[in-house]
Amino acid sequence: MSTETPKPTAAQVTAELGRSWGWVLAAGIAWFLAGVLTLVWPGVTILALVIILGVFLLFAGATELGWSFAERHHKGWGLLLFRGIVDVIAGVVVLAWPAATALVLALILAAWLLLYAAMTLWFAYQHRGERPHTGHFVAKGVTAVAAAAITVAWPGVTILVIALVIGIALVLKGVILTRLAFVLRRARTA
Repeated sequence: MSTETPKPTAAQVTAELGRSWGWVLAAGIAWFLAGVLTLVWPGVTILALVIILGVFLLFAGATELGWSFAERHHKGWGLLLFRGIVDVIAGVVVLAWPAATALVLALILAAWLLLYAAMTLWFAYQHRGERPHTGHFVAKGVTAVAAAAITVAWPGVTILVIALVIGIALVLKGVILTRLAFVLRRARTA
Protein backbone atom coordinates (compact mmCIF):
# COMPACT_ATOMS: atom_id res chain seq x y z
CA MET A 1 0.00 0.00 0.00
CA SER A 2 1.38 3.39 -1.03
CA THR A 3 1.36 6.21 1.49
CA GLU A 4 2.21 8.88 -1.08
CA THR A 5 0.22 12.04 -0.84
CA PRO A 6 -1.30 13.01 -4.17
CA LYS A 7 0.27 16.06 -5.77
CA PRO A 8 -1.94 19.12 -5.57
CA THR A 9 -3.35 20.51 -8.80
CA ALA A 10 -2.35 23.92 -10.11
CA ALA A 11 -5.74 25.29 -9.07
CA GLN A 12 -5.22 23.99 -5.52
CA VAL A 13 -1.76 25.54 -5.29
CA THR A 14 -3.06 28.86 -6.62
CA ALA A 15 -5.95 28.80 -4.14
CA GLU A 16 -3.50 28.02 -1.33
CA LEU A 17 -1.25 30.90 -2.39
CA GLY A 18 -4.34 33.09 -2.52
CA ARG A 19 -4.27 33.31 1.26
CA SER A 20 -1.11 35.42 0.92
CA TRP A 21 -2.52 37.85 -1.62
CA GLY A 22 -2.32 40.76 0.83
CA TRP A 23 1.40 40.27 1.33
CA VAL A 24 1.95 40.08 -2.42
CA LEU A 25 -0.08 43.28 -2.83
CA ALA A 26 2.00 45.03 -0.14
CA ALA A 27 5.22 43.93 -1.86
CA GLY A 28 3.90 45.13 -5.21
CA ILE A 29 3.00 48.54 -3.81
CA ALA A 30 6.42 48.83 -2.13
CA TRP A 31 8.27 47.97 -5.37
CA PHE A 32 6.08 50.39 -7.31
CA LEU A 33 6.64 53.26 -4.87
CA ALA A 34 10.39 52.62 -4.78
CA GLY A 35 10.40 52.80 -8.58
CA VAL A 36 8.41 56.02 -8.66
CA LEU A 37 10.72 57.61 -6.09
CA THR A 38 13.74 56.50 -8.13
CA LEU A 39 12.25 58.01 -11.29
CA VAL A 40 11.30 61.27 -9.55
CA TRP A 41 14.63 61.66 -7.71
CA PRO A 42 17.29 59.66 -9.59
CA GLY A 43 20.07 61.77 -8.11
CA VAL A 44 18.93 60.99 -4.58
CA THR A 45 18.84 57.29 -5.49
CA ILE A 46 22.41 57.41 -6.73
CA LEU A 47 23.52 59.31 -3.64
CA ALA A 48 21.78 56.76 -1.40
CA LEU A 49 23.49 53.86 -3.18
CA VAL A 50 26.88 55.55 -2.85
CA ILE A 51 26.29 56.20 0.86
CA ILE A 52 25.26 52.58 1.37
CA LEU A 53 28.48 51.52 -0.37
CA GLY A 54 30.54 53.82 1.87
CA VAL A 55 28.89 52.58 5.06
CA PHE A 56 29.32 48.98 3.91
CA LEU A 57 33.03 49.56 3.27
CA LEU A 58 33.48 51.09 6.73
CA PHE A 59 31.64 48.16 8.35
CA ALA A 60 33.53 45.56 6.29
CA GLY A 61 36.83 47.25 7.11
CA ALA A 62 36.07 47.39 10.83
CA THR A 63 35.13 43.71 10.89
CA GLU A 64 38.27 42.75 8.98
CA LEU A 65 40.39 44.81 11.38
CA GLY A 66 38.78 43.02 14.33
CA TRP A 67 39.25 39.69 12.60
CA SER A 68 42.92 40.45 11.94
CA PHE A 69 43.52 41.31 15.62
CA ALA A 70 41.78 38.09 16.67
CA GLU A 71 43.99 36.13 14.26
CA ARG A 72 47.23 38.01 14.96
CA HIS A 73 48.90 34.82 16.20
CA HIS A 74 48.22 33.02 12.92
CA LYS A 75 49.91 33.23 9.57
CA GLY A 76 48.19 35.62 7.14
CA TRP A 77 46.73 37.98 9.71
CA GLY A 78 48.62 40.86 8.14
CA LEU A 79 46.69 40.45 4.90
CA LEU A 80 43.42 40.74 6.85
CA LEU A 81 44.77 43.84 8.57
CA PHE A 82 45.79 45.39 5.24
CA ARG A 83 42.41 44.58 3.67
CA GLY A 84 40.62 46.12 6.64
CA ILE A 85 42.66 49.30 6.41
CA VAL A 86 42.01 49.56 2.66
CA ASP A 87 38.25 49.05 3.19
CA VAL A 88 38.10 51.71 5.91
CA ILE A 89 40.04 54.20 3.78
CA ALA A 90 37.82 53.43 0.77
CA GLY A 91 34.71 53.90 2.91
CA VAL A 92 35.92 57.27 4.17
CA VAL A 93 36.75 58.39 0.61
CA VAL A 94 33.36 57.24 -0.70
CA LEU A 95 31.50 59.07 2.07
CA ALA A 96 33.66 62.21 1.81
CA TRP A 97 33.24 62.52 -1.98
CA PRO A 98 30.03 60.74 -3.02
CA ALA A 99 29.68 62.58 -6.34
CA ALA A 100 33.24 61.70 -7.34
CA THR A 101 32.58 58.10 -6.30
CA ALA A 102 29.56 57.92 -8.61
CA LEU A 103 31.66 59.25 -11.50
CA VAL A 104 34.45 56.78 -10.76
CA LEU A 105 31.90 53.94 -10.77
CA ALA A 106 30.75 55.13 -14.19
CA LEU A 107 34.34 55.10 -15.43
CA ILE A 108 34.81 51.59 -14.03
CA LEU A 109 31.72 50.60 -16.03
CA ALA A 110 33.33 52.16 -19.11
CA ALA A 111 36.52 50.17 -18.53
CA TRP A 112 34.50 46.97 -18.19
CA LEU A 113 32.62 47.79 -21.40
CA LEU A 114 35.91 48.30 -23.25
CA LEU A 115 37.29 45.02 -21.94
CA TYR A 116 34.05 43.25 -22.90
CA ALA A 117 34.20 44.83 -26.36
CA ALA A 118 37.81 43.81 -26.87
CA MET A 119 37.13 40.20 -25.87
CA THR A 120 33.98 40.01 -27.99
CA LEU A 121 35.63 41.50 -31.08
CA TRP A 122 38.68 39.27 -30.62
CA PHE A 123 36.35 36.24 -30.39
CA ALA A 124 34.59 37.36 -33.59
CA TYR A 125 37.94 37.82 -35.33
CA GLN A 126 39.28 34.45 -34.20
CA HIS A 127 36.14 32.65 -35.41
CA ARG A 128 35.51 34.58 -38.59
CA GLY A 129 34.02 32.29 -41.19
CA GLU A 130 33.56 29.44 -38.68
CA ARG A 131 30.23 30.50 -37.27
CA PRO A 132 27.11 31.74 -38.98
CA HIS A 133 26.60 34.40 -36.28
CA THR A 134 30.00 36.12 -36.28
CA GLY A 135 28.25 39.35 -37.21
CA HIS A 136 26.33 39.12 -33.94
CA PHE A 137 29.59 39.19 -31.98
CA VAL A 138 30.91 42.10 -34.04
CA ALA A 139 27.69 44.04 -33.38
CA LYS A 140 27.93 43.33 -29.64
CA GLY A 141 31.56 44.46 -29.56
CA VAL A 142 30.93 47.65 -31.52
CA THR A 143 27.89 48.44 -29.33
CA ALA A 144 30.01 47.98 -26.19
CA VAL A 145 32.68 50.34 -27.60
CA ALA A 146 29.99 52.94 -28.32
CA ALA A 147 28.51 52.55 -24.83
CA ALA A 148 31.97 52.91 -23.28
CA ALA A 149 32.64 56.06 -25.32
CA ILE A 150 29.32 57.57 -24.20
CA THR A 151 30.08 56.63 -20.59
CA VAL A 152 33.51 58.28 -20.73
CA ALA A 153 32.19 61.38 -22.50
CA TRP A 154 29.13 61.79 -20.25
CA PRO A 155 29.57 59.78 -17.02
CA GLY A 156 26.89 61.81 -15.22
CA VAL A 157 24.33 61.01 -17.92
CA THR A 158 25.30 57.34 -17.72
CA ILE A 159 24.67 57.28 -13.98
CA LEU A 160 21.33 59.02 -14.50
CA VAL A 161 20.29 56.51 -17.15
CA ILE A 162 21.23 53.61 -14.87
CA ALA A 163 19.07 55.10 -12.10
CA LEU A 164 16.17 55.58 -14.53
CA VAL A 165 16.45 52.00 -15.78
CA ILE A 166 16.41 50.78 -12.18
CA GLY A 167 13.36 52.95 -11.49
CA ILE A 168 11.50 51.59 -14.51
CA ALA A 169 12.36 48.02 -13.49
CA LEU A 170 11.07 48.65 -9.96
CA VAL A 171 7.81 50.13 -11.26
CA LEU A 172 7.28 47.20 -13.63
CA LYS A 173 7.94 44.66 -10.90
CA GLY A 174 5.51 46.52 -8.65
CA VAL A 175 2.81 46.44 -11.32
CA ILE A 176 3.39 42.72 -11.95
CA LEU A 177 3.24 41.86 -8.24
CA THR A 178 0.13 43.99 -7.73
CA ARG A 179 -1.61 42.22 -10.62
CA LEU A 180 -0.52 38.86 -9.23
CA ALA A 181 -2.00 39.79 -5.85
CA PHE A 182 -5.42 40.36 -7.40
CA VAL A 183 -5.16 37.14 -9.42
CA LEU A 184 -4.38 35.28 -6.19
CA ARG A 185 -7.24 37.02 -4.41
CA ARG A 186 -9.69 35.92 -7.10
CA ALA A 187 -8.31 32.37 -7.01
CA ARG A 188 -8.80 32.25 -3.27
CA THR A 189 -12.49 33.06 -3.56
CA ALA A 190 -13.07 30.82 -6.58
